[in-house]
Amino acid sequence: MSIGDIMLSRFHLLRRRLLALTLAALTPTAASAHAMLHSSDPADAATLPSSPRALNLAFSEECRVTALRLLDESGREHQVRREGGRAASARATATVAAPLPSGAYRLEWRAMGDDGHVMSGTVKFAVAAAR
Repeated sequence: MSIGDIMLSRFHLLRRRLLALTLAALTPTAASAHAMLHSSDPADAATLPSSPRALNLAFSEECRVTALRLLDESGREHQVRREGGRAASARATATVAAPLPSGAYRLEWRAMGDDGHVMSGTVKFAVAAAR
């Protein structure tokens, strides 16, 4: 085997290792993934014919919802009661304490994944005026 063949062999080996490392770095894994809001009820930007009785959040994986606030368009907070405590879950539900008058609302949430990553978001919806 000539020096050129050895160098070419090492080059190919190095190239394969570099390709494998690149693919491993680009492949999502459970350790690097973070929970995300998958869906909500009411859905973001929904207009409801009447006040919802409950607000539901569904996440892509289990997390601990650490804060839920329901605010109207003037920034006034409306009381909600969390169901199920703060145990890790892929779902969070809150009961609306009193019927909401017509208007725009936003549900602000904050959650922490098992890896300690904190995420937050807002779900906006409206309650239509009674006719």
